[in-house]
Amino acid sequence: MSKATGFLQLRRGIWDHVRDGSLTRTGALVYIYMLTQADTRTGVWKGSAQCIASALNIPRSTAKYALKGLDGKYIRRFTVPGRHVCYPILLHKFLVTQGQHVDLMLDALNSTDERTLEFFKADDSQQAVQQIVQHVGPQRIRENRQKRKKPAAATTPPPVSRHKLIFGSCYEAYQVRFGTAPTWGGKEAKSLQRFLQEHANISLEEVSRRYGHLLASTGSYHAQEHGSLLHLLSNFDAFADGPILAIQRAGSNGKPASSGFDPVATAAAFGLGKPRLAS
Repeated sequence: MSKATGFLQLRRGIWDHVRDGSLTRTGALVYIYMLTQADTRTGVWKGSAQCIASALNIPRSTAKYALKGLDGKYIRRFTVPGRHVCYPILLHKFLVTQGQHVDLMLDALNSTDERTLEFFKADDSQQAVQQIVQHVGPQRIRENRQKRKKPAAATTPPPVSRHKLIFGSCYEAYQVRFGTAPTWGGKEAKSLQRFLQEHANISLEEVSRRYGHLLASTGSYHAQEHGSLLHLLSNFDAFADGPILAIQRAGSNGKPASSGFDPVATAAAFGLGKPRLAS
């Protein structure tokens, strides 16, 4: 059963925490929201303060304050310093309802990272058992059971794909720019995957940099696309040198009309390259 149609088990004791002041009302709301969005196989949710602010229609600063209050008591976060991206948030005592850890609770406070998680039985929170989370299919599970009979060398978990990293980076940049999540789906994901296959040497940093140029562009042709990922991929070379800005019209005295907009200062504020004016 998917989290979109299923039910959520919520401990009644959470309201005792609200009454005694150990948990704020906003903190409880944020915690419950994350519970509804977490992976039902692990109890891990990948998000950020900006994602919460957009979903609950609250200020980003309020979401950040709530996360800080929950950290170390109800959740454990693995943030990415210096980067505005979604990161893993482990939800303490989340009851797993799918996968190989069904009926166990996530011990978020004692887990070292999102790949090596600890779980305990719901009826005995003192007996924590370490489990390594592996997203594998039925055939792989059978192979793992056979390999347990023989000693095997430790393996390194597979890295996150370049496609997912780039898609997530642009997704987060859109949320920061417009204050809401984009409605991107399979079309954008497939187009990005095809683009990366054709241009294997283009890095995550370069795609993120040029997407930032698109978001900062004020030329009508590009601005009206409202941060479309498909538009970026179709006009990738156009954003190599910086954002494309609208040309200022001349005023009645023959001098450029003042619109309160400084292209160079705007580009510098975004940390972008020298802007170009749209022809």
